Amino acid sequence: MSSPALPLLFFGGLEFSVAELSAARIDGEVVAVGDGFAPVGLPVDVRHRAAALAADVPLGYTLVGRSAAWVHGASARCPVPVEIGGSGPAARWARPYRSVRTMRIRDDHRLVVVVGRIGVPVLSPVATVIDLARLDPTPSEAALMTAVVRRCRLTRESLLDSLDDWTHLPGKRHIAERLRAATAGASES
Repeated sequence: MSSPALPLLFFGGLEFSVAELSAARIDGEVVAVGDGFAPVGLPVDVRHRAAALAADVPLGYTLVGRSAAWVHGASARCPVPVEIGGSGPAARWARPYRSVRTMRIRDDHRLVVVVGRIGVPVLSPVATVIDLARLDPTPSEAALMTAVVRRCRLTRESLLDSLDDWTHLPGKRHIAERLRAATAGASES
């Protein structure tokens, strides 16, 4: 069991080397979370996943797409490249494993996951599903949409109501059909 004094995640090169953390993972003392490692006694949640990607989100940008879906617990593997979005001009620097989209992100579509002293901006679960639906999802992305819907207990009505708030979004009818497909079988209240 972990102690409150332990950090949320361990990263190779800080407290321990990557080799030590990998050995601890093999021994069952830590579990991998993105590029970090969490103590086994802690249930991995949104804060752990956001902490694993915090270094990849420059100031003014937000985790979007598959990366936001991973933070919300829709998949087991952290997607590469990390997807970030920001309003305004495209990123001036980007790491090779980062995918940058310029997009308008309203404050009410973003939530900030507090990790220690920093906040990691990520699309809300509803905005994540709509973001994935607007990009003509592949079958794997459609599965991510359904996973976010189920994991975050989203309803068809809440998604369709929120879609109305996305002004100037082209293809809303197609997006609405994808949202209906993602919520098929989910409880509708």
